[in-house]
Amino acid sequence: MLQVSQNIDQKFIDRLQQILEKNLENEHFGVSDLAMAANVSRSNLHRKVHAYNGNSTSQFIREYRLKKAMELLKKHDLTVAEIAYRVGFSSPTYFSSCFKDYYGYPPGEAKTIYQHTSAKNTSGARINNKYRALNSRWIIGLITALILIAVLSTSYYIRTDQSEDLMQTEYRAGEKTIAVLPLKNWSGDPNLEYIGDGMTDAVINRLTKISSISNVIPFTSVIQYKNSEKSVDKIADELGVNYILQGNFQLSGDQIKIKLQLIDGRSNAHFWSEEYQGSWNTDEVFLIQAEVVENVAERMHVEIAREDMNALNMNPTQNRQAYSYYLQANYQGFQYTKKGMENAVPLYAEAIRLDPEFYDAYINLAYLYLFGGASWGIYSEQEAWAKAKGLLIKAMEIDSTDRKVKGAFNDGLYIYEWDFANMEKSYKTASNLSVIYALQTGRPDQSLAIIEQGLKEQPFSMYYQVFRIQAYYFLDRKAEALEMLRNLDKLYSDDIMYLRIASRYYYYLGDVERSKSLLDELLNNFPDRPPVVLWLVAVHANREGNNQTTSQTLSELETRYKEGMSGSPGWFIALYYGATQQNELALEWLQKSFDMHEAEMIWLREEPMLDQLRDDPRYLEIYHKVGFPMPANLPQ
Repeated sequence: MLQVSQNIDQKFIDRLQQILEKNLENEHFGVSDLAMAANVSRSNLHRKVHAYNGNSTSQFIREYRLKKAMELLKKHDLTVAEIAYRVGFSSPTYFSSCFKDYYGYPPGEAKTIYQHTSAKNTSGARINNKYRALNSRWIIGLITALILIAVLSTSYYIRTDQSEDLMQTEYRAGEKTIAVLPLKNWSGDPNLEYIGDGMTDAVINRLTKISSISNVIPFTSVIQYKNSEKSVDKIADELGVNYILQGNFQLSGDQIKIKLQLIDGRSNAHFWSEEYQGSWNTDEVFLIQAEVVENVAERMHVEIAREDMNALNMNPTQNRQAYSYYLQANYQGFQYTKKGMENAVPLYAEAIRLDPEFYDAYINLAYLYLFGGASWGIYSEQEAWAKAKGLLIKAMEIDSTDRKVKGAFNDGLYIYEWDFANMEKSYKTASNLSVIYALQTGRPDQSLAIIEQGLKEQPFSMYYQVFRIQAYYFLDRKAEALEMLRNLDKLYSDDIMYLRIASRYYYYLGDVERSKSLLDELLNNFPDRPPVVLWLVAVHANREGNNQTTSQTLSELETRYKEGMSGSPGWFIALYYGATQQNELALEWLQKSFDMHEAEMIWLREEPMLDQLRDDPRYLEIYHKVGFPMPANLPQ
């Protein structure tokens, strides 16, 4: 029976190859075209091809083209560019890269290697190693020149209806940066928004696994454009990318349809579009995600290394319902509101119940507890860390090699257990809090170095840009920090996280009017009132002489402290008294914050509102008890 199955598979593969032969020069002939011509579904096609040789359908098509290219190189006296176009590659440069990755040497060496191999087989003569090395270097130099000529003369070979877009692509072949805009929901059901965001995030995550793409903008930075009316070239300019992927999805019953367009960020030219259809189940959904990424990479003329391909095709779960809950949880959690986080917790928990090996669900739920407990006032700190630690331990049992889970565990140890010793060993490389840790321990120069490295990888990350403002503040480069902050206002003034941080740092930088303006925007547009926001309300109310609001807000913070709420309410009462120069009360509440082991105490060394307390023995006693590292430049 096995032999019969293999014969059937081979007949099917032969049929696919015949179809590809007929469409060899058609660079746009892809997976969906092959599935249609073979009269099978995408998923069926993928399963048969994968069973045949372990490859994806996109790989199968690309390798068929490369094998045909090798035949042409051996038999015909054609240039690299001519052969590239004959086998369906629009870019000779990309063709050469794929050819070398598949065969181990550039296409220009193929003929020479073939001739030498033939000569050896017929005459038995041995090739002198020294001559071969010299000849290889000569050939490489020649092929480099040929490829350069091919690149410069690309437009000669391109059909007129595609020439402008593909010439633009060729011109920018060396710049591999992309942003994937949130997919628009064309299903007519607002309850399906989570699918568009989830698919967008999944495609972004898979694109980041391709090492030859220099920058993929993270989901947290593109979500601001979900309902934006800005033009594609404007968005590309703001994000600093050369390519924009945008599209929409429709879900009807169990059928999903996704339409995508890849757009040149500078010219706004559309040079690739594709429609994907399949069943709304994990097999089909993950197949679509992988195909989208492979097709986008090919249109960007990006080589996917074999190890990247393995990572690209790894799926987070095989349980359809678990994946649906996971996407809904991400959609809620990524809103960064108290309500969103509270909604996300049971959704992640249900995803884990349905698939106890769902690694990503453990990690995301752990982070929800880590930061929901530390700063949002959602859970008690003890409860938050206990739950996060249990989830991270389970995640490490599933995959102990992933840096993400190790970083999350380090973060928790530092935030909740004040484990300075562990952070001191690893903060330069291992932890997600390394930037903040360097600031909190009086090393803003080191923090800035880490930030600048992060900005090279994610140049338009809101968080790295805000971190840089904080570093500039502590380096006493306050005028530059203020200018940067004002520039960021134009991009992120509708983001809840940005409003919280920016309002605070405007206050520190002396622009209290702008601080109050952003605080009002936060209060008017978001219902959340974590302790840091209540502190801002209190200091501004006090400045304006509004004693009633000041008293009510301090009372609310004190109630939260007595109830053991998270978000460090005791700490922010101390900061209020520090800001208003009531030093005895500030010291009293610092002691209470320490007694409650509040997370914000790790800012004790550098918090600007406590500057006047640095020499007080009571402050120094608390400082030593927290456990800060003690280089010579720290308080003794």
